Amino acid sequence: MPTDDESFWNEMGVSWRASVQDAALMSRRLETRLKVQSALLTGAIALGTTVSVLGFGLAAWTVWIGLIGHAWNLLARGVTLAAVSSLVAMASLTLRARHGLETRSLLGMLQVLGARTERLIRASDLACGSVVILAVGGSIGYALRVRWGHTPAVPLIEDLLAMAVMGLALLWYRSSQSRALRRYRHLERAIGSGGENSDNTRNR
Repeated sequence: MPTDDESFWNEMGVSWRASVQDAALMSRRLETRLKVQSALLTGAIALGTTVSVLGFGLAAWTVWIGLIGHAWNLLARGVTLAAVSSLVAMASLTLRARHGLETRSLLGMLQVLGARTERLIRASDLACGSVVILAVGGSIGYALRVRWGHTPAVPLIEDLLAMAVMGLALLWYRSSQSRALRRYRHLERAIGSGGENSDNTRNR
């Protein structure tokens, strides 16, 4: 089996080596991808900021109602919403880090793409934390509501299953981004050490 330290081993044990035949074509494709990604990141930041602001407002209102009405399940729900809103705000700040395309060199664009992927992974971690908090907070709120004789219309198991699906989807996304980051870093090393005038990427 190949043992070259410059080769890239994927999760199936296949060794790849990166090289570039047409640097100009690859640069154009990367530039297009980065521009589309910039638009998507801008939209995600706007959505995350809006959700966090609305979430904090709803959390404050829910906590207030729970306190004046001695409804401890509403208090638990408000605290859960505040915690989740905090994580959403943190994820938005993570994505708001400098992500503009500042270079047209192939190596520079790969570095930008790798940095963005790292931020997406951190945002995914925060999203996974939000799902866990929702599951724990929802369970506590459900138990408190049942304790006071108000059984919710929707069984807890349905909410937990929905959150489990969300969590699995986020874990899959994080895993895919981690694999992509490994490929980007491998390409950076290959291009950085061998220049931009190699042969086309191929399976070894």
